Amino acid sequence: MTPHDAYVILNLLPRVGPIRVKQLLQHLAGPAQILTSSPAELRRIPGIGEKLADILGNWRRYADLEDELAACRQSGTQLVTLADEEYPEALRAIHDPPLCLYVRGQLSVLQDTTDHGLAMVGSRRITHYGQAMAERLAAAAVQTGWIVVSGLARGIDTIVHQTTLKHEGRTVAVIAGGLQHITPPENIDLARRITETGCVISEQPLRMAPDKRMFPMRNRLIAGLCRGTLVVEAGAGSGSLITAELALEQGRAVFAVPGRADTPHATGCHKLIKDGAKLVEGIDDVLDEFQHLPGFERPRRKRDEQPDLFAAPAQPAGVADLPPIEQALIQALSRGERQVDELLAELQQPAAHVLSALLNLELKRLVRQHPGRRYSKAI
Repeated sequence: MTPHDAYVILNLLPRVGPIRVKQLLQHLAGPAQILTSSPAELRRIPGIGEKLADILGNWRRYADLEDELAACRQSGTQLVTLADEEYPEALRAIHDPPLCLYVRGQLSVLQDTTDHGLAMVGSRRITHYGQAMAERLAAAAVQTGWIVVSGLARGIDTIVHQTTLKHEGRTVAVIAGGLQHITPPENIDLARRITETGCVISEQPLRMAPDKRMFPMRNRLIAGLCRGTLVVEAGAGSGSLITAELALEQGRAVFAVPGRADTPHATGCHKLIKDGAKLVEGIDDVLDEFQHLPGFERPRRKRDEQPDLFAAPAQPAGVADLPPIEQALIQALSRGERQVDELLAELQQPAAHVLSALLNLELKRLVRQHPGRRYSKAI
């Protein structure tokens, strides 16, 4: 039995997980020996009771290795274990690395997240402001070379995945259940599109339906794959706060986007900032956190030969060619530097539309953003 196959079997067994296997490997030579030891031998290991020893010693009653491998081949799923070179180094370093990763899509992207992965998470129920900030930050992350990692859930997760694909970036979706149970169902097509340039992954067996305990387990992988975790919008009870806490436990950086002081949708982010998370108004706040670390290089876009969307265009677009809302913003900024709230009050347009238009104008190098969410004309 190969170490690869042994890890797959261990991952299929009930009552067995990364921490338990780690404990067993302190007493046994490798994963295969766990499965070839007798129940009596296993019971002598501290913390291994009679029930678990029986499961491990008689694993064939509980796991069908050939069936799982055949299902992976049939579905085009790659199966990577702790014994394989392809296993992402970032996850090897966490306290409880998953025994297996089921991967659909581009496996090589997982290795790239070690240096250039940025987790972007937030609540399922979001405001127009949260949506606009998620779109803006995800687009900027793509243009500065980050791989965006999230959880494919409704709300912020969905927005950052969609925005990353829209701007031709790479994204990784980490789901709670097995890959045959993509949730929510309306994101099945999104998951398929993610696999074209990125990947969708899970540590759960292929057919395993998700349950509540799997979501915190999933969150540790989102945080573990990345250099940092950015919480875009989160209330006090948001699961994204668990991801942030796990990132801190793993020694990763944590960032949070501030919101209005009088909205419950920002309570979680404000708590993170009070507890030491870095306040983020733009992607440069993320880059500044890492640029002085030894060995860190600013991420680059995969297609370096293509023009940088943040570089000034040779012939800037004329104001008359812009959409009406962008023309209105240029006109408002022609009277001097303005704060976002002032622009919202003057234009009387939904916040999401105004923030999206400001992002477009930044990419066109027609406006500049300054500290305090203030804007001015660039030309």
